[in-house]
Amino acid sequence: MRHRRKVKKFKSGKDANKMLFRKLTRNFLSRGTIVTSLKKAKVLKSEIEKSVQKAKKNTQASRNVLLKKIADKRIIDILSKQVVPVFTDVSSGFVRLIKLGQRASDGTEMVKVEWTKPVVLNGKKPEKKSDTSDTEVKKSKSK
Repeated sequence: MRHRRKVKKFKSGKDANKMLFRKLTRNFLSRGTIVTSLKKAKVLKSEIEKSVQKAKKNTQASRNVLLKKIADKRIIDILSKQVVPVFTDVSSGFVRLIKLGQRASDGTEMVKVEWTKPVVLNGKKPEKKSDTSDTEVKKSKSK
């Protein structure tokens, strides 16, 4: 029974679900954004929130917990060195979900998961929409 337990259940089983969310967490932390189904995104959001809270503590015990959960030292370094400094003054609400509508093939509600503040990952600046078109930029470079 699951009385008073907030648990989302997926078809694959406990181990497969654990690996699914480990992969989703890794992909989100390495890219900064991900598109997935609504049900997976809700669980992913809670996993990311917990991971950022652990990383903000910056102790060896919290790194060990993250290493057990994520199992990739490179991703944990990205989390602690590039993500945590952006969210030092925020206690929660690190991730937002943006609904994209239904997928055409099976009607699943799709969601884009992204950071609430701009996070610079691996020295790359976050994408910004520019008002100038590509042709205007090419013309200015050729002059």
